[in-house]
Amino acid sequence: MFLSTVINKIDSKCRVSVPSAYRTTLQKQSFKGVIAFPSYNNKSIDACGIDRMEKISTSLDENSHNYSKEEFDIISLYFGEAEQLAFDKQGRIILPKKLVEHANIKNNVLFVGLGPTFQIWNPSNYEEKKNRAIKIANEKKLDPRLKPIPKGV
Repeated sequence: MFLSTVINKIDSKCRVSVPSAYRTTLQKQSFKGVIAFPSYNNKSIDACGIDRMEKISTSLDENSHNYSKEEFDIISLYFGEAEQLAFDKQGRIILPKKLVEHANIKNNVLFVGLGPTFQIWNPSNYEEKKNRAIKIANEKKLDPRLKPIPKGV
């Protein structure tokens, strides 16, 4: 499980230290690193461990008839765009230039835990998204209690 937000510096070679709590979870998996791909909803990077990708792959094989063509197409994009980013000895990953450019990352990287997955952001872009979400929640008087997230969100 990935929780909290952590800001780390990114160096000129696009190396960034993955938060230790995230590394602990990821190092228990068969691939010791991060699976990362561009978010199709935000200027951010979506990320998870290899176990999650394997579960999604198995689900596709077992339930291919349960997906619409559009859902299958977007899932295919995730697999096609995914990058396996192995940890170095210091617990860092190297973010590919195309992902850095997609997320407009400059000097700092913000890791945002989302439970079974996490995102990687330019901190100022995330702050804007967070402020918009809070504003909408207040305007719509959304109930802040923790509830299961609806499928597809």
